[in-house]
Amino acid sequence: MILRCNNGCTAWTGLAVTLVVCAWAPVSFAHRPYLPPHDKPHAACGHARKAACQPQPDHTYEQWQRDYEAQRAAGLREALEDTDVLHCNLEVEVLPGQYDNITGTNVMTVQSKSPALTTFTIRLRTQYNITSITVNGTPVSYTSTSTSKVITLDRTYTMDEIFTLDISYYGHAESLGFGSIEFDAHNGADIVYTLSESYYAYTWWPCKDGDWGQAGDNSDKFTLDMAVIAPDDMVTASNGLIQGIDTLSGSRKRYRWSHNYPISTYLVCFSSTNYNAWTVDYTPIAGGSMPVDFYIYPEHDNAANRDAWEVVVDALYVFRGLFGEYPFVNEKYGIYECQFGGGMEHQTFTAQGTFVESVSVHELGHQWWGNMVTCKTWNHIWLNEGFASYSEALWAEFQSGTSDLAALRTAMQNMKYTGAGTVYVQDEELGSLYDIFDGNTSYDKGAWVVHMLRHVLGDENFFDMLAAYRASFEFGAATTEDLQAVCESFYGASLDWFFSQWVYGEYNGQYQWGWDQAEINGSNYVLLSIDQVQDAGQLRFTMPVDMRIDGVDHTIWNDADPENFVIPVNGAAAEVLFDPDRWVLRSGSSNVAYSPGPPKIVETTPAPGAEIESDAATDTVTIWFHTNVNATAGDLDLVGNLFGPVGFTLPDGSDVNPIVLNLDAPLAPDTYTLTVADNVVAVDSGQSLDGEIADPADPASLPSGEGTPGGNAVISFVVIRSTPGDMDGDGDVDLNDFATFALCFHGAAVTTPPGGCTPVEFAAADLDTDGDVDLSDFSTFALNYTG
Repeated sequence: MILRCNNGCTAWTGLAVTLVVCAWAPVSFAHRPYLPPHDKPHAACGHARKAACQPQPDHTYEQWQRDYEAQRAAGLREALEDTDVLHCNLEVEVLPGQYDNITGTNVMTVQSKSPALTTFTIRLRTQYNITSITVNGTPVSYTSTSTSKVITLDRTYTMDEIFTLDISYYGHAESLGFGSIEFDAHNGADIVYTLSESYYAYTWWPCKDGDWGQAGDNSDKFTLDMAVIAPDDMVTASNGLIQGIDTLSGSRKRYRWSHNYPISTYLVCFSSTNYNAWTVDYTPIAGGSMPVDFYIYPEHDNAANRDAWEVVVDALYVFRGLFGEYPFVNEKYGIYECQFGGGMEHQTFTAQGTFVESVSVHELGHQWWGNMVTCKTWNHIWLNEGFASYSEALWAEFQSGTSDLAALRTAMQNMKYTGAGTVYVQDEELGSLYDIFDGNTSYDKGAWVVHMLRHVLGDENFFDMLAAYRASFEFGAATTEDLQAVCESFYGASLDWFFSQWVYGEYNGQYQWGWDQAEINGSNYVLLSIDQVQDAGQLRFTMPVDMRIDGVDHTIWNDADPENFVIPVNGAAAEVLFDPDRWVLRSGSSNVAYSPGPPKIVETTPAPGAEIESDAATDTVTIWFHTNVNATAGDLDLVGNLFGPVGFTLPDGSDVNPIVLNLDAPLAPDTYTLTVADNVVAVDSGQSLDGEIADPADPASLPSGEGTPGGNAVISFVVIRSTPGDMDGDGDVDLNDFATFALCFHGAAVTTPPGGCTPVEFAAADLDTDGDVDLSDFSTFALNYTG
C-alpha cells in the first residue's frame, strides 16, 4: 500500500518539514473519518509510500483486548486457527444516495480445525442489521460484542468437517482506516470503492478476520465469487476474472467476478463508477495471453495516463525474470482508479489514485510479495511492504534489460532511513495503523533489509532464495522466522546476527575509516581502520563491507568496534573507497586519518601448509608482520609431531620485522606447528597480536586476525624425506636403513610400532603415509635400496 494525504504532501527531512506539491488532482476525503495529525509526518506523494495520516480507530486497543480476552477465557469464542475458510460467495448491492446504502449476502464454506468446534466468529460492524444466519440451512443464534458476532453452530463439528454459513445483512456503511468503504464522487459521477487493509473488511462485509489491534492471521485464505449490484451507469472492478454482467430491474447491473486463487480477507475489493476500460495482453512464459485490465475515470483518460499505467506490462516481464512467473497468470492483472491517494495491492486488481510509476511498480511487486506470499500477522508487514519497496529498486535496476547498479544505488538512497524504530511491528504497536504502515520502518528500512540480504547471500543465492521462499509459502503466509530459515539454507549458517540487528533492532551504523599502506618483503598491503561512531547506547552492527581499492572490491567482515584490517594488493594503492555500491545502511561514513591497530602476520617462511624436502636443511623460520613488533623467545613455539619441541634462538626481538628463529639444527622430516603468542605487540600502537588463522595449513589464510587485538597465531608445515627409505637421513638407502626398516616391518600390515621400532622410526618406515607399514612400503623401500 502507498498512501497520499488529502491536504498536500509532507516530507520529513530531519528537523525541517518540507511541503511537496503533488503531481495531479487533490484527493477528496469528504466522507473520511477525522485523520489526526502526527508528530512525525512523512512524504506521501509520488516516490514516497507512507502512512502519513493516522486513521481513527473504531474502538480503543484496550477495549478490544478486554473483549477478546474475556470471550476466550469464557470459552465463548474459538481461536482463529480452529477454522479454515475455504470459499466465500459474496454478493453486495450498493445504493448511492440512500442512508441504508449497502445490502448483501455471504455464503462461507468453512472447515473445522478443532476436534470439537461449537462456535464460529465473524466480524461485521454493529450498525448493520442481520436479516438471517443459517448453518447448513438451519437458523442459528449469535452473540454480538463490539464488532464480532460469535455464532453458535447447529452442532459440534469435529476435525476437518465442513459446514456452510449463510449470512444476510443491510445497513449504512461507515468508512474507517484508510477508507474501507467509500461513497464518494469524482467529476460529478458517483463512486463506491473499498480498501480493507488492515482490519477493516468488517465495515462492509461479514468475514473471518483478526480483531482490530490484534496480530491476526492472514494465512487463512479462500477462493472467492464476488457479485456487485450497482446502478447501471457504473462499471464494477473486482478480484479475478469477470464471469458475466446481468441487467436487472430498476436500472441496475450485476457484475460477477470469480477468483480461484487463495486470497486473504483484506485483499478482497470492488470499485464501481463510470469507468472507461482497456486491455493490454501479456504473454506468459507458458504461452498464450493474459489480460492486463485498466479502469480509469473518463476525465483522466488520455494518452499520457494510459502510457503511465501500461508500464506495469513491461514490469511484469522484468519481475518474472527475477521472481518467477506472475502468480495469478491464469486470471489477470490490472489497475483501477479510485479516490484513494496512493495505491493498494488488491489481489489481481490494484486500486490507484495516481499515475506515478513507482507506485504502479510497487503495487505490482505486491502481487508476489504480499498477495502470493502474505505476512502471516501484521507484526511482519515488512515482508509485504519492504519487499514491494525493494521491487521498486529492482525495477530501476533491471528495466533496461541488464543490471544498472547506479540506478539501484539511487533508488536505495531515496529509501534511506536511519532513525529509531524496529522493522518488526511490536505487539503494542498493532493498535496504530501509523506504526504498522510506518513508511520509515516497514517500507524503507524493510527494503534495505532485503537489499542487505542480497549482499550477504550474494546475487545468485539471493534470487535462488527468493524462488525457494516462493515455493515454500506460495499462496500462503510467512513470518520473519520463515524467511530467515530459507535464507540460512543458502547462507549455510545462522543469520541470527543479521535479523536480530536489522529487523528486531533499531538504528544503523555510522562509520569513520582511514587507510594507509605498507610494502613488506616485496608485497603490498592496504592498512585499514574502521570505527563505528554512532551513539554509545546504540547497537554496533555486524556486516560484510566492500572496500574498493583501485577498482577491485575486497570484502571485510566488520563485527567489532574499532577494527583494523590488512588487505593484500598488487601494488601501491592510489584510491580506497568504503562500500561504494552502498550495500550497507548507514547514517554516514567519513574518511579520517588511519589509526594503527594490532600487528598481523602477513607472511612466513616456511609458508602455512608448505612441504619442504629434508635435504633443504631448513634451519631458520621467518615471520613477517605488517608493522614492526616487540617479541621475546617465550612468545614463540615450534613443535614437531614426532620429535617434539625444536630449540632455537631469537637474535633480536625489539622493534623488528621480521622475527627470525635460528634453529639449533636443520629440521628433520616431521609435521611442525609454529605458535606465535598474542604477547607479541606492535611498536606503533602498543596493541597485542591479532593472530587468528582460519586454516593453519593454508597460505591464503594470511594475513592473520579477525580485526581486534588478541588471539594466538598457529601455522603448520611439513618436512618430508628427500629420499624415501633413508631412515637415518644420510642421503642414501643402505644396509643401516634396511636394518631399521626391518625392525618395523613384519611382512603384513602393522599399525603400531613393534618391539625395537621407535615411533619416529615407524613413521619413517610408513613410506606411503597410510598409517601402517606393509608390503606397499617394502616395495617402495626396495626400489630405493642401493645396498
